[in-house]
Amino acid sequence: MDKRYRQANKEARLSLYLTLLYLIFWIAFAYLLGDQAGLLGFPAWFELSCLFAPIGFIIACYFIVKYQFKDIPLESPQSIPPHE
Repeated sequence: MDKRYRQANKEARLSLYLTLLYLIFWIAFAYLLGDQAGLLGFPAWFELSCLFAPIGFIIACYFIVKYQFKDIPLESPQSIPPHE
């Protein structure tokens, strides 16, 4: 199998896992917390699910893209002209 397909599959899996993890966190924070007030005065469920979780996952996305994703050529090796 071409290395590009393996890398693309790895990146797709990582993206899917991160999306599912975000959804689980959002649902857990939004539906399992009570009505107590949070740090900023909003309800805790709102602060965690709509303010802090997105910030945390934006940071996680940054690190996953920086350290796990690779810049790969999209052209097939046959279509790349030889260097002279």
